[in-house]
Amino acid sequence: MIVSMESSDSRSSSSTVHDLYSLLMNTIPDAPTDVDFKELNYVIYARKSTTGDERQERSIPDQIKDCIERVVKPEGLRIVGEPVEEKQSAKDPGIRPKFSKLLDDIRYGEVDGIIAWHPDRLARNMKEAGEIIDLLDKGILKDIRFATSAFENSPTGKMLLGISFVLSKQYSEHLSESVTRGNRRKTEDGFFFDEQKHGYFIKDGRLYPDGRNFTLLQQAFHKRIEGNATLQEIADWLTSEGYELRRKGKEPVKFVWNVNKISNVFHDPIYAGVLKYGKSLAKLQEYYDFQPMISVDDFLRLNKIKSLDSTKIVSSMMINKGRNTKADLLRGVVFCGFCNKSFSSGLTSKQRKDGRIYYYNYKCETDGCEFRGKSVRANKVLNHAYSFLDKHVFDTASNYKRFVEDSRVYTAQYSKDLTSRIMSFSNAIGSKKREYDSVKKLIVTNPDLKGHYNLDEISDELDSLQKDLRKLRHQKDSLKESILTYDEYLELFGSISDRLRKVTDMTLIDGVLRIFFSNFTVKQYGRGKEQRCEITHKLKEPWEGFLKNDDFSCGRGERTRTFDLTVPNRAR
Repeated sequence: MIVSMESSDSRSSSSTVHDLYSLLMNTIPDAPTDVDFKELNYVIYARKSTTGDERQERSIPDQIKDCIERVVKPEGLRIVGEPVEEKQSAKDPGIRPKFSKLLDDIRYGEVDGIIAWHPDRLARNMKEAGEIIDLLDKGILKDIRFATSAFENSPTGKMLLGISFVLSKQYSEHLSESVTRGNRRKTEDGFFFDEQKHGYFIKDGRLYPDGRNFTLLQQAFHKRIEGNATLQEIADWLTSEGYELRRKGKEPVKFVWNVNKISNVFHDPIYAGVLKYGKSLAKLQEYYDFQPMISVDDFLRLNKIKSLDSTKIVSSMMINKGRNTKADLLRGVVFCGFCNKSFSSGLTSKQRKDGRIYYYNYKCETDGCEFRGKSVRANKVLNHAYSFLDKHVFDTASNYKRFVEDSRVYTAQYSKDLTSRIMSFSNAIGSKKREYDSVKKLIVTNPDLKGHYNLDEISDELDSLQKDLRKLRHQKDSLKESILTYDEYLELFGSISDRLRKVTDMTLIDGVLRIFFSNFTVKQYGRGKEQRCEITHKLKEPWEGFLKNDDFSCGRGERTRTFDLTVPNRAR
């Protein structure tokens, strides 16, 4: 802006500070106007997992209804398109195609905001949670609304949203760990709880030969062992013989075999008498009169395993399917210091005498960059981050006060959410009890109708609802002690770097570091012993503000200082 000023001859000699202030005000650009949320394009996202520990979550129609009644109508927001409905778990990244498309629509500017029932509907893993917060940081995603809690698009609001995602992940993992522990105990006791195992039927967690199906599959094994039939020929033969799939409470249906299905059967050690579930094993004949379909020798011969000491057992039938390490550690936030473009990231491996080891690297792939094709080990970036957290401990009294204030806001929102969910489950339990009593009365009055109703199934659903209600009530009770004392806060923030150094889960490391750091820039020079690496970083708020205000402790030595706190020792 060009400011016109009169000459000194015509300027009044009585100019005041106010005149100078007014003049300078004209040189300051106008502040950006507030966002008009009614002009934004929102999409409702609803998700319900059909399996696992969250299968009893509020139904998709209920989520959409709450979003419309509690958010869209009161705020007068504009919805574009139909609600996005997804029936997938959010515990692992990259398995929700509709969610991925929604993020792409946001990046392309077709969608400005998301409306969801609860933060855990959007993400229960740190990678996708980080993507959402990153879109908010860049202003690409302009708003998020929840039917069960409030969200403010500010540094504090995004920090609380990140905490919410972390807690959702922690709760999900705790449930998963509990289920896994229970499943392991059952497996090691010879208890079978999968949906089916071809050739057998399940009764009280035990497997028993399933008549003609058992005989047909046993013949299929021998055809393969004798080497006179291909997998495709065996699959076609089983289908033509009328193999039937039987499920509890349902009529048998004809099953169509293919190469993959019959190959999975041939590689399953249960048909030789060993039950494998995850990393747990059980010899079934030690627990009950289990009838194997083939001998151990035939199983080894079928899978071309020469002896029980053969390492081929590991590769042929006991592959750990959970080993799918992904190169997502700080993906997109580590930049080349020469071209300022984001590094690609990936794993490389090297065979050594004591086994194969993996290295995580960042690599520049920008055409024309002097560092193109060269890579940097991820541990250099991690050590830089850990070193910073060693020297800058955000454990001051003022930081703790802010933490308590933010935590109170979060716990109040979360408590409100839990109360709503408790009421919902209580209503569902009341409805299910009335259904049980009504059906029971109907069967007593009309015994001929007994075959049309399943009281046991209704009872199981009721037990499951009551179990989930107890979990929700326990969560709400736990909130009373959820805000850390100052001593606990000191211990947490004073040991973050030490704890991270002991962690091997890259997803967890990624999630924690993304809470503190916005990006890293790396320059590497030389080779071998002459190699040197320069790394700089940028912090997120509120940590950047704490640093600028010198509001942190210089290392752990200062943690013994005492502070005049105005908050109780146990904040409630």
